[in-house]
Amino acid sequence: MSAFLNGLLHPLVIAAHLLALVALGLLIGQQRRPLLTWAVFVAGLAAGLAAIAFAIGETAALDVLLATTALAGVLVAIARPLPMLLPITLAGIAGAALGLDSPPEAISIGVAVAMLVGTAISAVVALALVAVAARQLTRWWQRIGMRIVGSWLAASAILVLTLRFARGLMF
Repeated sequence: MSAFLNGLLHPLVIAAHLLALVALGLLIGQQRRPLLTWAVFVAGLAAGLAAIAFAIGETAALDVLLATTALAGVLVAIARPLPMLLPITLAGIAGAALGLDSPPEAISIGVAVAMLVGTAISAVVALALVAVAARQLTRWWQRIGMRIVGSWLAASAILVLTLRFARGLMF
């Protein structure tokens, strides 16, 4: 049971994952059809976690996740109507990157599967909660606050990407 709990906590304690979930949740909350975008995230996450379960090698998933976080944060800050394909594509890429960046730290298959299931549940629920909360922000000053949070999320992701690049940790 502790492996499942570790999986539940994984997206919430890894800073890059939490930033991505909040940025994408805010972006989904701003869209006209949030369920479709959320469903594509779930499909991408499932694909990423399945690839991890089949022991795919080292990937640049963290860098991709940070880049999608930065783009989602910028789009939240801009707060303009977007073509439907852009947030859907971004959600699919972010979901797959989050899944690929969540390798279970376990020796046995059963423990690894429990961690992956916990990670999937936690990420999907956290994203849905942020998106639902963002849809409730309808007053002008609440929307400005959401845009400010989006800009800070983008800035944070860009700073982390810059530090990774400067240290030679990218790709």
